[in-house]
Amino acid sequence: MTTSAMSDYDDIHANSLLASTFSHPREVLADPVLDVLQKRCILATWASDAFAVEGKPWLRQIPGSDRQVRIGDILAALRTLDGGDGPPPRRGGAIHFTRKRKVGQTAYERKRQMIAVHP
Repeated sequence: MTTSAMSDYDDIHANSLLASTFSHPREVLADPVLDVLQKRCILATWASDAFAVEGKPWLRQIPGSDRQVRIGDILAALRTLDGGDGPPPRRGGAIHFTRKRKVGQTAYERKRQMIAVHP
């Protein structure tokens, strides 16, 4: 295992130990001692697929804890930390993608191709 991988493992292990002291993500949010970054790390660790309940991917369980928590509750707590940040606003109700031309393709050819594909 590389030093970086060991460091990541140690961080996940430390955060999972800390997460196991809470029974619900609301308790993490309400903790007066932890700062926002620490709360985010705990919740992100808790949300990790590493703690998914076998056969029930919508649930998470920290080793040593007897309680299973819905991933939706964990993600809601993370959104609360972000101040309820929603998805970026859409322009005109449609999603806009930047489309690139193929090498050697003119803008006119690209436009004709797009009209043919999406009449």
